[in-house]
Amino acid sequence: MLYSRAQLKLVLALAVTLLAGMGVREWRAGFPGVAERMERFDRAEPLAPVVFPRSEDDAPSSLRPRTPLPRPPLVAPAGSREVDGALPALAAASDPRPLDINRASLAELARLPGVGPALAARILAERERRGRFETPEALRYVVGMGPKKLGAIRELVTVGD
Repeated sequence: MLYSRAQLKLVLALAVTLLAGMGVREWRAGFPGVAERMERFDRAEPLAPVVFPRSEDDAPSSLRPRTPLPRPPLVAPAGSREVDGALPALAAASDPRPLDINRASLAELARLPGVGPALAARILAERERRGRFETPEALRYVVGMGPKKLGAIRELVTVGD
């Protein structure tokens, strides 16, 4: 026998660990949004500090945050008319012209459906690494851009001259 039983067990354990790590890496690349949510799962969002009265002269009604709490953005449901006070991003998202992926900024790419800031940054990094995109299908080289996501944004993007 070339290897002892203990050595074979060690090699097998290392191989299983390597394959599990590769599987996790591929899963994270395929589902970057879910992976990011799982990383933030146990982290609490910081709350606005509550300032208590410092002297007896302060009335009990003064127990409130000194900084206003952030308001959630108003977003109109898909297919409905824009409501008063809705974010200007809704108007920008309804632009009928396709977005040129060879000239788009991070913020413009992040407004595409299914493309967040992380994926937009990876698109920009791929554009820097490879040069300009020849076709919108070249976005498939970006980690996290699967066929479904590309199909969803295919009509919204173009490549310039």
